[in-house]
Amino acid sequence: MEIPLSLKKTADGRLVYGIPLWYRVMTGIMIALIVGGMLTTEGTPGLIAWLILVLLVLGAFYEEVWIVDPKAKTVRHLGGIWPIARALVVNFDDVEEFALGAFARGTVPGSAEESVDKDRAFAMMNGKDTNDAGKSAFLKLGARKPYINLLLRTKSGETYLVDTLPARRGGRLKKAGEALAEACESHFSDKN
Repeated sequence: MEIPLSLKKTADGRLVYGIPLWYRVMTGIMIALIVGGMLTTEGTPGLIAWLILVLLVLGAFYEEVWIVDPKAKTVRHLGGIWPIARALVVNFDDVEEFALGAFARGTVPGSAEESVDKDRAFAMMNGKDTNDAGKSAFLKLGARKPYINLLLRTKSGETYLVDTLPARRGGRLKKAGEALAEACESHFSDKN
């Protein structure tokens, strides 16, 4: 399941790009339903019920958030299972740019096929895809699905993946990237 991250601005001026509230609510409801079912059935719950419950609890505690703090002049990322989530802090001075990149699974890096699929991904993002490449497979099995990545590049040459969406929904990443770059007072590039 794809969980699109949401962008919001807090009262103190920070920009937060992370897991949306609806995901937390849905996970809580599913946990309540599973626990309720476990409590109302006679006998002990089966292994599958326990596995589902553990996965839901892990999902509820999963954190994926990017915070741009203009007062501290930092971009902070927190990712993983809370409370042992991994943190990363990048100072505004170290941010080179936020950029969009494209990829399609199943292509060879540097090949002509990869270049065509990257161009197709950006065309799809902009609603201009007229090419049927990758769509002709029976029931779309084995077809390459292009994606758009939102990337954070630093002046030291490191690149961090902020988010990934299918190319048709890449416009969301463009808006988020522009807002994050503006908040960091850095550059935004919409084509890799």
